[in-house]
Amino acid sequence: MTPPSTDRSTRAAVVSGATALLLGAAFVAVSVAYNRGSLVPPLDDVYIHLQYARRLGDGEPLRYQPGAEITTGASSLLWMALLGAAHAVGFDGRWLLAVAVAGGVAGVACAAVCTSLAATRLGGRAAGWWAGMLTALSGPLLWGGASGMEVGLLAALLSGTLLSYLRERPRFRWTPVVAAALALTRPEGFLLAAAFSAAMLWTQLRTAPAASPGTAGDPAPAGDPADPPPGVLPGEPSLPPRPRGFPWGRPEGPRAWAALALALLPVGAFAAQLLLYRVLTGTSQASGVLAKSWLHTGFLRQPLEIADHVQRNVVAMLASLAGLSGQDVLPPLALVGAVLGVAALAARRERTLAVVLGGGFVLVLLAVATLTTAMWQDLRYLQPFLPLLVLLVVLGAGLVARRAVRHGLLAVVLLFTVVATPAWALRLGQQASAMREGPVSVAQWIAGNVPPGDVVAVNDVGAAAWFGGHPTVDLVGLTTNGMAQPSLNGPGTLYAALRGLGPDRRPQWFAIFDRWGGVPVADLGRAGLLGAEPVITFQLAGPARPVSPSAPQTCQIDRTCDRVSIWRADWTLADAPDAPDAPVPGRVVDHLDVGDTVDEAAHGWTTDPPVLGVQPDSVLDRALVAPGRTVADGGRRVLGGETFTLSGTVPGRPVTLTGRVGAGPALPGERTRVVAVDVDGRPAGEWTLPDAQPWAQVSFTVPGALVTGDAVTVTTRPVAPLLAPYPDYRSYGWWASR
Repeated sequence: MTPPSTDRSTRAAVVSGATALLLGAAFVAVSVAYNRGSLVPPLDDVYIHLQYARRLGDGEPLRYQPGAEITTGASSLLWMALLGAAHAVGFDGRWLLAVAVAGGVAGVACAAVCTSLAATRLGGRAAGWWAGMLTALSGPLLWGGASGMEVGLLAALLSGTLLSYLRERPRFRWTPVVAAALALTRPEGFLLAAAFSAAMLWTQLRTAPAASPGTAGDPAPAGDPADPPPGVLPGEPSLPPRPRGFPWGRPEGPRAWAALALALLPVGAFAAQLLLYRVLTGTSQASGVLAKSWLHTGFLRQPLEIADHVQRNVVAMLASLAGLSGQDVLPPLALVGAVLGVAALAARRERTLAVVLGGGFVLVLLAVATLTTAMWQDLRYLQPFLPLLVLLVVLGAGLVARRAVRHGLLAVVLLFTVVATPAWALRLGQQASAMREGPVSVAQWIAGNVPPGDVVAVNDVGAAAWFGGHPTVDLVGLTTNGMAQPSLNGPGTLYAALRGLGPDRRPQWFAIFDRWGGVPVADLGRAGLLGAEPVITFQLAGPARPVSPSAPQTCQIDRTCDRVSIWRADWTLADAPDAPDAPVPGRVVDHLDVGDTVDEAAHGWTTDPPVLGVQPDSVLDRALVAPGRTVADGGRRVLGGETFTLSGTVPGRPVTLTGRVGAGPALPGERTRVVAVDVDGRPAGEWTLPDAQPWAQVSFTVPGALVTGDAVTVTTRPVAPLLAPYPDYRSYGWWASR
């Protein structure tokens, strides 16, 4: 067959890229139309990147606001850096947002081009046309690019790494560089970048001179990607077989060793990022992971429960990728085609590439499944990997022997894609409209009505900081260090973390949802922190637009957070809970504030619930404990019992334990308040806790014979282990006195 000309073999890529650009512009136009001529992103997270980019461009990298602490709230280090460079050369305000949107659309176009070229190399010209156009027409990918997030950049780098790998093997020069950029774009990108690093090492070692004679050298040059014979995919010839035995050769000379070291550049780049985070913030985990991962959610780390949540996310994502969830991410049974595509690569003796693409995507799926937000925002975390899946679907169709049937199957895939694409454009505009009506409007009010310099606490920190022009406290913990864990544990721990900021850093204002499926920030009002009534309330007027029960939207779209209220903070009760409600016997020698995560760690506080899945979620209450004295305090609901250590004791002398304890749910006739008390592992008796709302102060005396050191470890537990009903109460704090 006559080899195709270069122009003919790249025509599909050019057309695909141009189509993606035109459709991306159409998506933006629909969004602008929904917002009466204004460019507004569909996600608050976009403004987080813009805010970090602004500070980077002004010479304050990784600082969310001028002079603020270093934080890692931007989910993409490379995307933030690129936007920061744009700000440094003069783009700001709506123009910086325009750069982000234009860059995302251009990234999708680049992904379409690279996917088409890679498919041409692996499956011929027809495969190049199908893969390129299906990528360019992908509604969720276009949504992600036009959103202004890093979706387009990650998609371009992923497909670009694949194309560079195919072009350069077995001697890699630019592939490691592109893969390193991929690793710095998102943690999920690193997983594919690491897989390509392993593939580059394997390929170079296989083609290095072997110790035994007769070993094959470099592979033959790429052949013509012409139409294949039935059942065989065309493409570049695979690496020639090596002799039996140890498959690796021995690199010879500094240049060969340097090439192997260069292949590890993506791994080194990602490790350097983690080290940078560790040095600057004390943890290598980005704050987005700390705030959104099941691995960090809750007080107790329960592997089986974490596995359950991850497995549920995997099933839900697979249903969406298989076109079975009603979310129209991919056409029906597309995932089956992708699996066949991996098999097609293996059949073509592209086993290394099959492992990289198939195994790498499995790792990405598992990594995303660990996030509590895995299904949010139209599967934003998986959108950049759609070109990879589209490529595999096209290659999988190539296994069909008859060309007419093969193209017929792909035509059905194209039909489902084209039908769904307009819906994604409308979805983008609707979500942007909800953003303008909600977070952007709130931020504009803050900018014009909150006194300069006042600190505002928010649960959506992007627009509030971008437009508001005030220092912020991020209640979710993305841009304020130390807030993620307390917020994930409930309002009591969140209140304690806010108290711990100190008078100079405490917010004077709160701009928060009245109700929300995430952190119950409105419950801070139970401590009197929000004042008597809000200064202003924003009620969303737009209609609810849910997509499907299995496709969670931003909460402004499905109206689970349709009201935002702004409050003046009242810190009157902030310092009240540390002292006992009434005098205690003797002198207080130690105090544990249950609900304060820092104090809990210092006292070794933990629980041992008798049922897996139970978390000691925090609660927040206030009570009039004496004439003229009101106390607001956070605590935790305890099921089964708790353990903690109090110091300041003297061996042989009795110590009094005084607890601020509240009643749990009442069960008539059952002893849900009776606990067995152990001290340093030895039984100390039974204790009936008070049946009081919200709490009462009660004491228990530990005999001197059980006090053997300068500290005692106290455990409350069921009298009859593993037999329900279990002790069920609320623990707010403990004092030791002697």
